[in-house]
Amino acid sequence: MFIPIIFLVIIIINYVQSQTELILPPLPYEYNALEPILSEHLMRLHHDKHHQAYTTKANAALKSMFTDETSSNELKDLAKQPIEVILTHLQNLPEKYRLTLRNNGGGYINHKLFFSMLRKPTATVTENKPTGPLFEAIENSFGSFDKFKDMFTTSSINLFGSGWIWLFIDAQTKQLSINFTVNQDNPIMFDKDHVVLLGIDLWEHAYYPVYENRRNEYVDNFWRIINWPVVESLYTQGTTKRHDL
Repeated sequence: MFIPIIFLVIIIINYVQSQTELILPPLPYEYNALEPILSEHLMRLHHDKHHQAYTTKANAALKSMFTDETSSNELKDLAKQPIEVILTHLQNLPEKYRLTLRNNGGGYINHKLFFSMLRKPTATVTENKPTGPLFEAIENSFGSFDKFKDMFTTSSINLFGSGWIWLFIDAQTKQLSINFTVNQDNPIMFDKDHVVLLGIDLWEHAYYPVYENRRNEYVDNFWRIINWPVVESLYTQGTTKRHDL
């Protein structure tokens, strides 16, 4: 009876004394579920190669930060926190970890969000819309859903280089906003109260195998694969998030 208990204690101690470890989540659908909007080949490349690479590199940086003899206790404690918390404290990280975690920790969380927001394509763009409180909030913030869609689409097509366009809510003011980030930056890096609701990946690896240089076609088709119930769930989280967390 004592041996299993001892092993359990050892496991708990090792867990408490180690850095957070990011796990590559499986896609919540089959690789070919988004065809013809996004091909199976593209999804395997995007998830199994790119997302995995961000995960691996972020984990390596977190492990190094935790095991580095020169790391302070505060830094080691931060390495145990969820990646969302770590990304809100980038300014506190030593330079040798800051850029790696900004790029790869950001890449990890951005893709985790992005893949969760997608679904099997609807037959047309017009039939895929949010409902309930989120729809009302979008109409109140942007004038109408169509105006919001036009703003999001135009911003996505016009973004220069690699990056993301986001719809997010400020958990304190409850205001919806559309904005961009470059590379793998995420809105929470700039304000912990920013809760992402929707994002589109505008790195070429996200669409080039299917659309080549026709980004506008990719963006137009994106509206057919948004999983609005997931976005609505994130909106609910954003409206109920405590400001002191």
